[in-house]
Amino acid sequence: MQVNIRKVGAFYLLFVLLALVAAGQIVNLQFIHKPGRSYSKKTTREDVLPCTRGSILADDGRYLAFSIPEYRMGMDCVQPDSAVFARGIDSLAICLADFYKDKKAAQYKKDIVERRKEGLEGGRRYLFLNRRLLTYQEMKEVSSFPILREGRARGGRDEVKVDHRTYPYGRLGFRTLGYIKDQSEIPTIGIEGSCDSILRGTDGLQPMRLTEGRNWIVDTDRETIQPVDGLDVQLTIDIDMQDMAQNALTSILSKTNEVHAGTVVVMEVATGEIKAMVNLEKDGHGGFDETYNYAIGRKGEPGSVFKGATLTTLLEDKKVTLETEVPAIVTWNYGGGAPFVDHYLDRYSTISVKRAYEISSNNVFRMLAARNYDNDPKEFLDKLTNERRITYDFPFELKGMAKATVKDPEVKTGRAAWNMKDLPQIAMGYTVEITPLHTLNFYNAIANEGVMMRPHLVRNYQKEGQVVKEFKPEKIGTVCKKETAHEMWRAMRGVVESEGGTGYRIFKGCPIGVAGKTGTARIVFPNNGRYEDRAGHKMHQATFVGFFPSDTPRYSMIVVVYSEPTYANFYGATWCGPVFRQVAEGIYASSADWQEPLPKKGFLPKSDDLLSLQGREDIHKGLVPNVKGMGLRDALALLERSGYSVSFEGQGIVDSQTPAAGDTAFDLNIALKLKEQYLQDETK
Repeated sequence: MQVNIRKVGAFYLLFVLLALVAAGQIVNLQFIHKPGRSYSKKTTREDVLPCTRGSILADDGRYLAFSIPEYRMGMDCVQPDSAVFARGIDSLAICLADFYKDKKAAQYKKDIVERRKEGLEGGRRYLFLNRRLLTYQEMKEVSSFPILREGRARGGRDEVKVDHRTYPYGRLGFRTLGYIKDQSEIPTIGIEGSCDSILRGTDGLQPMRLTEGRNWIVDTDRETIQPVDGLDVQLTIDIDMQDMAQNALTSILSKTNEVHAGTVVVMEVATGEIKAMVNLEKDGHGGFDETYNYAIGRKGEPGSVFKGATLTTLLEDKKVTLETEVPAIVTWNYGGGAPFVDHYLDRYSTISVKRAYEISSNNVFRMLAARNYDNDPKEFLDKLTNERRITYDFPFELKGMAKATVKDPEVKTGRAAWNMKDLPQIAMGYTVEITPLHTLNFYNAIANEGVMMRPHLVRNYQKEGQVVKEFKPEKIGTVCKKETAHEMWRAMRGVVESEGGTGYRIFKGCPIGVAGKTGTARIVFPNNGRYEDRAGHKMHQATFVGFFPSDTPRYSMIVVVYSEPTYANFYGATWCGPVFRQVAEGIYASSADWQEPLPKKGFLPKSDDLLSLQGREDIHKGLVPNVKGMGLRDALALLERSGYSVSFEGQGIVDSQTPAAGDTAFDLNIALKLKEQYLQDETK
């Protein structure tokens, strides 16, 4: 038999090559390959470790918004081995159908089997078993179902944590707070939007690697990046004042079909802190809702409330005193065009400046501006903008602040060209556009003896109850001398205290001294640029602005109501005065340092007290822990960690619980009732 040398040589060479490849693989595994350093993309991954969004707190620490962890159950349908999958799929489908109650067991089985087949063929392998968000206790229950109970490595279970945003006070302050459902949303309005970068936090990353058994495990050779929770933002908002303002505005808006929206802002005089900001608009279903921030976004001609800036300028320049007598000109013409008629002056031949302010005479203030600044209208405008600062565009924490505008005497051409009639019009609140917050900020400066503070909503940023950044009151400038401010106090008190003043009838008998100013302005129709539509309808902006107590101002407030197109006239005193009075009286009644001692305001327990020793002992003994007096977020955290499912109703802090603290719970359901709580005054 003849041997083929060439074939033998070829086989020999092949065996040598195979031996070299095997040897090379052994050397690689023993000396070169390092776990976690050279895996391909298919054998490594990074799981997101979600952070928790920070809370929004009221001025006393109560929660206005916070995040509750919820879960969405998912499954890697390829991960379970064949034996585990075959043994448990029918039972799993039955459990899912019984728990979620939205599909039959056969449909759940079909969905899982099809996704497993798709994954085994190289396609999608992950499936959300249901989109419904689960509480912590529900997530634990679903995790105990067949297959899923095997965990992530053997059963493919994957629970995705989602922080659900909760607002304990419902729609209260909606446009101020903003609104999101969960962490994935990018808010655009309110504090949620403007402070998103502070509240959001930073997600972490958990490196994972695939084992030879095709199980995902933590890759300890790579660094885990821990999540950083968002900071809490504490506001200056007082929940009680916010509620008072909303109730008062709702009450007046509900009395007629001729109004469509309104806003109320309460500010602390000395600091510029905004204590309440309410914006209500008809929702089309017989109610009102916060859909637009009129306080900062709606600019317009303010009307007679602007006379406060005009009078302050006249007093500062010593052009007049409050006792100066001027002619009471009922019909007056200036700069051509139709004459101005002011029937408020019908009873007078001469009138004092103070009385003209009390009855809100248009012609007196038109005339005073024309007589004193006709030769140099720019001087008057510069004083309004640079010294009175009534059109000053201050920085504000919320997005959407409209820019104040006023005509410029130096513009000679175009639609914005200066006209002779503009000077007296500006003096009475026309040909100038400002927001309600601009108006309030000026009057707050008058209440603060001439010192203008920057209006602000954010007091500080906190982490775990500790302040990490504080925002102190900020002075903008001085709008007038203290003596001038006190003269303005006297004029504004006359509006509500002197018989015949525009606010006298509304505030007669008010238990707290109020100083204020009424104002009504027509609103231009956007479709024709006129103050009337073709049918003769008019729209109005009615305003009352002022401060209280009138002798030692503590709070300033503005109320603005916007009418529907109507043939009727609107007046600031009629529509806005009652709202102002109701809120002022409510604040007065709840302030212990203004009258007989009253119960102190509600409070939240400190974080360190939440898991008290007594609570821990109850848990260890199998008894229901005591959460009475806790805020909702802290009560939920304690109870859910203890294995209970929680339902709640009401707002504020926990007032009662069922089962009661210390009872033995025969099921894992606890019902909480919330309400505002008060501490009894210690002096009683």
